[in-house]
Amino acid sequence: MNSPDEVQAKVPGAMLALFAFMLTVLLGIGGTAAVALWQQSATATMSVSAAANWGPPTITLACTPSSNEKTATLTASSAQAPTVLTIAARQANGTYSPLAIEYPSDPGAQTFTLTENSLIVIANAGVSPMTVRVTATFSDMQKATAEWTLGIVTNGGKVKCAP
Repeated sequence: MNSPDEVQAKVPGAMLALFAFMLTVLLGIGGTAAVALWQQSATATMSVSAAANWGPPTITLACTPSSNEKTATLTASSAQAPTVLTIAARQANGTYSPLAIEYPSDPGAQTFTLTENSLIVIANAGVSPMTVRVTATFSDMQKATAEWTLGIVTNGGKVKCAP
């Protein structure tokens, strides 16, 4: 049996034809005709589903003062119902208080009524204005935050929605 080199040597122009074919395929000369020999067919199935919300979840805060300004009620709301809401206060150095209070949430809105006797206010005594951060954790473990600044008046025990 003859080796491929011997067979190739006996076919005149075989090396030139092979070189021209490889050059045509590699450089794309000849367009679709050169690629036609390398055609492959297959089918693919893809399914697409749209989520109700297209971005990361968000929450908003609103503050409602009492008539005597002894309490301030923060209401957190979101399009998605969070599983847990956490409230913490910003300290003078920019970090948030180690005391973070968790509340199980209800679908729709969740309210926090803050007074001079609230744990978050007591833990941050003397901080006025006090910025409160509410963090919502959702069922898919994504988080969203919103902040509100409260005015705290220690003599008279007032918690105001705005300083």
